[in-house]
Amino acid sequence: MCGIAGFSISTKDRGKIKSRSLAEKLLLEIVVRGEDATGAAWTEVADDKANVFYSKEAMPAEEFVEYLDMMPLFTRTAILHTRYATKGSPSNNNNNHPIIIPNKIVGVHNGVITNDDELFDVNDWERIAQVDSEVIFQMIANSEEPLTELPELFGRAAIAWLDVDDPETLHLARLKGSPLFIGHTYGDSLIFASTESLLKLAVSEARLTLKTIWEVPEMLYLKVQAG
Repeated sequence: MCGIAGFSISTKDRGKIKSRSLAEKLLLEIVVRGEDATGAAWTEVADDKANVFYSKEAMPAEEFVEYLDMMPLFTRTAILHTRYATKGSPSNNNNNHPIIIPNKIVGVHNGVITNDDELFDVNDWERIAQVDSEVIFQMIANSEEPLTELPELFGRAAIAWLDVDDPETLHLARLKGSPLFIGHTYGDSLIFASTESLLKLAVSEARLTLKTIWEVPEMLYLKVQAG
């Protein structure tokens, strides 16, 4: 069990929602789903060019939130993770989330994949870490049709990722088992978290209001831009 969360801020809400504070509130709620490591990735725009930045450490969210000072106050897109370690020691930061596929994908995963070793054996992917989650993002980064191939994964998965070639687009998907809930603000921003209760608590702590909350059905992929 791990916790994932994040957001895509709409044009209407831009400059109104303090997204760094929202990221902190989300992390401090989803920490109940894992305290072995914490991480965040976000987009940052400079000279009209967007890039993905990230930070992760083998520590609980209560300690990690100090590292969020490097996140822009009003970043528009972010993904967050609190880890309950299963496969791969948190002492090797490559095993912690977000998982980094260099120059390609930055992603977070809640769940367990049981056939990751087999998939690495049959595909020509260079393995970076031991964590089972890596296989998801290697597949997304290296497959011509990743959405058709993701069902080859055995286990449970709710995932979020950013593509370094299109940093301001948020990608969300739920395969099977692991929960994923989405809320929309009245300004049409999208905020997500692993469970409905944690999403509601974090949004309340951030002094925001959601007009809708819904559970992402299994086997659904979402491409989110500006909320």
